[in-house]
Formats: sequence, structure tokens, C-alpha cells
Amino acid sequence: MKPGNLPLAVAAAVLVLAPGAVPHAAGQSYQTIKTTHFDVKYEKGVAEEDARKVADYLQEDFKYLSQKIGVDIRTPMEVRIYTNVGRFQSETKQKKAWRGGLYQRGVLHLQPVTALVQREIFERTVSYELAMGLLDPVVRNGCPRWLRESFAVYHSGEMAGLRPPVGARLSSFADLDQDIQEYPDPPQRDDVHFVLGQTMKFFVDKGGEEKAFGLFRQFNGTHGVETVFRNTFAQEYAAVEKEWAAHIASLVGSIRK
Repeated sequence: MKPGNLPLAVAAAVLVLAPGAVPHAAGQSYQTIKTTHFDVKYEKGVAEEDARKVADYLQEDFKYLSQKIGVDIRTPMEVRIYTNVGRFQSETKQKKAWRGGLYQRGVLHLQPVTALVQREIFERTVSYELAMGLLDPVVRNGCPRWLRESFAVYHSGEMAGLRPPVGARLSSFADLDQDIQEYPDPPQRDDVHFVLGQTMKFFVDKGGEEKAFGLFRQFNGTHGVETVFRNTFAQEYAAVEKEWAAHIASLVGSIRK
């Protein structure tokens, strides 16, 4: 799933990204490339062409996502590109640097672009974190965290490199939220992402992309997750959950009792 696929019709209602960016370190020098929806700030020492690469990709991916899931940005999203991995870790308070980027409190933070390209994770990283950022307001309106991250994994293309986990045990969607919390780092995180990505694929296979991605448009602060699922799949939430658990069990071979 990549930007440039034929878009679906945009729903009349859109999701609005609320501001809330964290301030960057005092005295830190940034240059900025502004686009319609993003302020891409890059530290001194980061090549302008790298910053433009990020800006161009974000604009294209946003165009795709706005059509697919009905998102909008009223205030440009701030993006910060760092000169080295240490700066990225310091600014995001990350102990490990396995993540190439991180959407955090209104800001999309990125490791050096050259490093992401060399590791062949540039597109995957930017797409994942952008999806997380765009769906952040939806979570505040009642969307479960696991559903947002399922879409982010699916959209990023990360699934192509993931393998079924051994002995994974899940029987409810709530188990996904628990695993997201308990396993923040690889290799266990890769197992979590496999199940998350397969969860969104399950919804797409069940109702098509229009219904699966349309889930996010319905979280408006009034509808609960049970209502959203009933409206989308014409089934009760528990029934969809039971089907999903059986599907995941068929992939990983074990269900939590």
C-alpha cells in the first residue's frame, strides 16, 4: 500500500489534526521548508535536498491518506530532521534507536535521511509515523490505539518483511493494546507489528478498503467502538472479534485462553 494508488472518494466529514507541538531545544538552529501541510525543520548540517525529499514524500503521502481515510490538517504538522541518531534519541527521549522516526506530541521526528535510506526504511518510516500523527486526533475521539497502529503498519508497507510470531496468543482486541504496551522493542515488537498489520488486512479482506479505512471517519467523540464496528460490518463487535481471533490463530497457531 503506497501513495499513488487510485484514491477512493473522500467522505464529506474529515478528521482535523489538532496542534500541540513540543518546543525544540533552546538555541538549536533549524532551517525550514514549508509546504501546504508541513513545516519541515532541519538542523544545520542536514542537506537541503534531504529535507526536500522528506517534504515531497510527506505531501504525496498526505494526499493519498486524505483521500483514503478522510483526514485534514488545519495547522501544518511540524517535522524535525536531526543531524545524527544521538540528537534524535535525545530529543525524543528514546533509549534505543531502532525506530527511524517517532511522532510525539504533535511533532514528527526523524533520524538523518541518509541513514534511513541506507537502511532501506525511509518510505516505511515516514509513512508509518505520518499515519500515526494523522490519526492521533481520532484516538482522542474514541478510536482504540490498536486500530490506529494496525493501519499505520498496514499503510507503511512494513508487513512485507514480517514473519508470523511463534506462540503468539490473542483472543481479544484488548490483547493488542496490552502487547503494544508490554513489547516496545524488537524482536517482540516485530511480532506485535505482524499481528497489527494482519488485523488491518483482516478488516480489508472482510469489507474492502472503503469500509475498513472508513472506520476512522466514524470516531467523532460520540460513537463508541461497538457502534462503529456495527455500522461498518453489520455485525456486533464481539462477533467480528471472534472471527478475527480465529483468523490470527490460523496464522500463528495459538490463542490465549
